[in-house]
Amino acid sequence: MPGLLSAMGGKAANDIKDIAPFISNDELAAKLASEFKLSQASVKAALSKAEFIPSIIQRMQTPYEARPYAEYRPLFVNDRLAGLGKSYLLQHKKLFAENEKKYGVEPEIIAAILGMETHYGRSRGKDSVLSALYTLAAGYPRRADFFRGELGHFLLLCDEEKLSPEKPVGSYAGAFGTTQFIPSSYRHFAVDADGDGRRDVWDSPADIIASVANYFHEHHWQAGKPLAFWLEPTIALEAQAKKGFKDWKTVADFSKHLPKLPEIWSQDDKVTIIDMQTSRGRQLALVHYNFYVITRWNRSYNYAMAITELAELLGCKQCRTSA
Repeated sequence: MPGLLSAMGGKAANDIKDIAPFISNDELAAKLASEFKLSQASVKAALSKAEFIPSIIQRMQTPYEARPYAEYRPLFVNDRLAGLGKSYLLQHKKLFAENEKKYGVEPEIIAAILGMETHYGRSRGKDSVLSALYTLAAGYPRRADFFRGELGHFLLLCDEEKLSPEKPVGSYAGAFGTTQFIPSSYRHFAVDADGDGRRDVWDSPADIIASVANYFHEHHWQAGKPLAFWLEPTIALEAQAKKGFKDWKTVADFSKHLPKLPEIWSQDDKVTIIDMQTSRGRQLALVHYNFYVITRWNRSYNYAMAITELAELLGCKQCRTSA
């Protein structure tokens, strides 16, 4: 994400003492009450329990996804995480099979998401979700509107799920549970798969797996289709890489510029070209629409490629990224 210099109107990123709310609790409560049809009194009561934490804004400036892929990849595409993922797949084999049949999303993709997000529930974050969202809504101007919206969704879901707003903990960006859903994603995509009346993305494997599957299904995941394939640069492919997700073509459109692809790639598959900084230097990749779907979960190319390569380690047949 952009540095604090732009977000704070010129304040340096390390001047933590200068980071302060730019909006009062009364103003913020009024906006949330109006936008989400909440009681202003209930919003004020929740905000009174929130803490403004300047270090959260500092952490927003240095996300893992901002690193070159050569540095980012080893954090997640490794034997340890793959081992945990294989164990998780085996432990919940029946649930994964049921959800693949219902939603059309491969088990290895779901498992890769859960592995990268929280190491299968082992690392779900320790920040107060209420305080994190309040801090970002009140003290991070560049994305204040977005986080105010997430704060509103959070207060609504607390009411819907009978949760005390001050209790949930998660990431510094307000994501929570084994899935690390942000509040709006939870409200729109979380599933009560075990039928206990709660959408428990913290501790219910059935709800966790189904919720991720539902998210990908609703974002038009294409079952059995590939994700990405590393390429050597050519002039034509370099030109397409500058357009990225803004210009989609078919494999057939690039056929004379591509090497022989695995048979899973069809001539009419919707694709584009992206570029990334890998251990080999700048490298291009042919990416399928499914790769784009992963970026609806997390907008980073790094994240989507790591999911692809971790899923490949977990046994995903269509996730093969090289010959």
